[in-house]
Amino acid sequence: MSNSFSQIGLLCVITVVSLGAKNATPSAPEAYRAIVSKLEIRETGNLMFARYNGANLQVLEEFLEQYRSGIEHEKVLYLRAHTIWSLRRYDQAPEAYAEYIKQYPEGRFTRISRLRQGAAYLFSGQSAKALPLLQALEKDYPDRPEMYGRELAYAYSRTGKQEQALFFMEVVEVKMQAAGKQRLLPRLQSHFDIIRMVGKPVRSFKVQDHRSGKKLSDRSLKGKVVFIDFWATWCAPCLAELPYLQKAHAQLAKEGFEILSISLDEDRESFERMIDARDMDWSHFYDGKKWDNQLAGVFEIHSIPANLLVDKEGIVRAVNLRGQAVLDEAKALLRQKAK
Repeated sequence: MSNSFSQIGLLCVITVVSLGAKNATPSAPEAYRAIVSKLEIRETGNLMFARYNGANLQVLEEFLEQYRSGIEHEKVLYLRAHTIWSLRRYDQAPEAYAEYIKQYPEGRFTRISRLRQGAAYLFSGQSAKALPLLQALEKDYPDRPEMYGRELAYAYSRTGKQEQALFFMEVVEVKMQAAGKQRLLPRLQSHFDIIRMVGKPVRSFKVQDHRSGKKLSDRSLKGKVVFIDFWATWCAPCLAELPYLQKAHAQLAKEGFEILSISLDEDRESFERMIDARDMDWSHFYDGKKWDNQLAGVFEIHSIPANLLVDKEGIVRAVNLRGQAVLDEAKALLRQKAK
C-alpha cells in the first residue's frame, strides 16, 4: 500500500510541475523568437524589417510591457519606433525614436534612430524641432554627409534658412567628390536640385487638364496658391499622402488653393480609375510617358513623391512637403496678400 501511495504522490507532483511549466511566462529570447516568426522579422546589418500593421505594433507594445531589458528589448523597442515610422505616423514617430535613444544612447540602432527622429519631425511639419537634431548628427559625423545631408538641407530650407541650405548643399557635394563618394551623389542631388528651386519663380509650363481640357500654365495659375504634385498609382508613399491632399483641398479650395497632380503612370485606365475612386477632384496632367512625362522633364523630377508649393506670385516657397505640412504651409501662404 505504501508503494501505491508513493506512486500516486509522485504522479501528483509531476502533474503540478507540468502544469506550472505550461503556464510559465516564456523567457525574453523565447518570446522574441515568437515575434520574429509572427512579424517575419529580418535583420541586415543595423537595419531591421518586418510586416508593418497596427496589430503587429500591438504585439511589440505587449512585449515591451513584459520585458524591460536585454538585447531582445533593445531590438523590439527600435522595431516599435520603426513600425510607427513605416505606418507613416510621423507625428508619433519622434517620441518613439526618442525613447529608444534615451534607453540606448550608444545602441546598435541609435544613429539611424537619431536620423529618423529628425526626419519624422520634418514629415510632420515640425522643421524647427528637426533642425538641431540633424545639426547634431552633422557635428558627430562630419565625414558622413550622405547619411543626413538630404534631411538637413530640407530642414534649413523649411525653417527659412534657404541661404544656409544652398551653402550646405554645395559643401556636401564638394566633400563627397573629394572623398570619392561620387556614386552616392546622384540620389542626394535629385533632392538638392529641387530644394534649389525654393525662392525662385516656378518654371514655365503649358499643359491641359486631363478631364476638362482646360489650359494650365504657370501664368494661368498666378493669384492662387498651387501645390504641384508628382505621383503615380504604383507609388505607395504617394498614395499614403492622398488623405492629406484631400483634406487640404476640401478646406482651402474655396480660398484659392489649387492642386495640379502630374501622373507618371503609363496605364491610362489605372490612372483614371484611381482618380475617380479616390475623389481626386482637382487638376491632373497625364501623358502616359512615365519618367519621360513632359512636366517631369521641365522640373527634372527623378523620384516620387515630389512636390512644389507655389505662392500667389508664382514663387516656389516649399518643396517635398508631407502630411499635415501641406495644409499648414498652404494656409499660411493663402493669408499673404498678393502684390
